Amino acid sequence: MKKEEVYKYSFKLERKTASLYVQNTGRQQCAPRYSWGPGIRDHYLIHHVLSGKGCLIVGEERWPLSKGDTFLTYPDTPILYYADEQDPWEYVWVGFYGSDARKLVEQTAFAPARPVLHAYFPDEIARMLLDLCGEYGTAPWCGPAMTGQLYRFLAFLIERAQCLSGGAAVREDCAETAAHYIMNHYEQPITIAALADLTAVSQSSLYRSFKARFHVSPKQFLNSYRIERASFLLTNSIYSIREISNSVGFDDPLYFSRAFKRLKGISPRAFAERYGARPQEE
Repeated sequence: MKKEEVYKYSFKLERKTASLYVQNTGRQQCAPRYSWGPGIRDHYLIHHVLSGKGCLIVGEERWPLSKGDTFLTYPDTPILYYADEQDPWEYVWVGFYGSDARKLVEQTAFAPARPVLHAYFPDEIARMLLDLCGEYGTAPWCGPAMTGQLYRFLAFLIERAQCLSGGAAVREDCAETAAHYIMNHYEQPITIAALADLTAVSQSSLYRSFKARFHVSPKQFLNSYRIERASFLLTNSIYSIREISNSVGFDDPLYFSRAFKRLKGISPRAFAERYGARPQEE
């Protein structure tokens, strides 16, 4: 197929309650500057670049990508990705979820602060994802066949990660481990002391690791992530400011409003109204 021939084969499957299932899959040759986002997904999504170039943006981080690279986007995480203008990428993808999905992903070489694997077993990953996509169909056996391919693919990623780390599970540094925990438990009470215990380091070591990796303190990272989640909720008018405050881990709505204004420059209500939403009264 010629490079200039733009195409998209996209297959969506019925949502399930299962330990692991394929939610969507497909293959696409993108047009120049074709993009998805900014937006969030409600499931895990792995893309593998078959040819061309593009870019992934997660928060303030930007990852240029090219043939052989693989990237993972996490549920409920704001993202944007787009094709290069001169050499737009072609990729194959699989979206998946289930009660075991997070546990399996955590054993791979991916991490929230490291969503890209550059030239990481590109031939094997391309072959397995193309095989998975090729199993799509309406026959009764197609769903189980795709799930089997997904388990095989994740098992390969886990095995490679462990082999490359000398036979042990991949160990993120303490900042990445703590950041991962924050992104998955931000709505719960979190203290810096608890994060230090979680990562088996002192609070001062955790502070230095965060400053080196993210250029902010653990507390600033926690508040910033909570505010970003609140920003998303504020664009939905069915919630009150108090409800949003509680939903992202702030017990005190007044403290939440001050923290939000300090980071965003305007109040939560003004932010919501800027995007056409009107939060309910308390």
